[in-house]
Amino acid sequence: MKKLSAKYETVPVVFWSLISTILPYLFSFLKISIVWRVGLVFMIINVIISYHVGKIIKQNQLSRLWLLILPSIFCVAILFKFANYNLLFGLVYLIFEIFGYMSKQMYR
Repeated sequence: MKKLSAKYETVPVVFWSLISTILPYLFSFLKISIVWRVGLVFMIINVIISYHVGKIIKQNQLSRLWLLILPSIFCVAILFKFANYNLLFGLVYLIFEIFGYMSKQMYR
């Protein structure tokens, strides 16, 4: 049973990365204004998701390279439809993933 659970430890990281990538397109499809889309999705929801992904990576003891998955997928997906300044959010998400990864060691 241990081998089976070890095989699927990365699924939550990929799932949340895809959710954070699909949300901007979903909000765009629903004709939500750019200000709300950037403010709500990019700054609030995706930051929470990236912090959560950092905690998942730490909890499942995955390689630190998994921290690059969410920002990379997000930046590639954003290139096709949204403005180039949105690529900076990939860096923001990486920072919040690192905060989630180091959540217990922040002040030591």
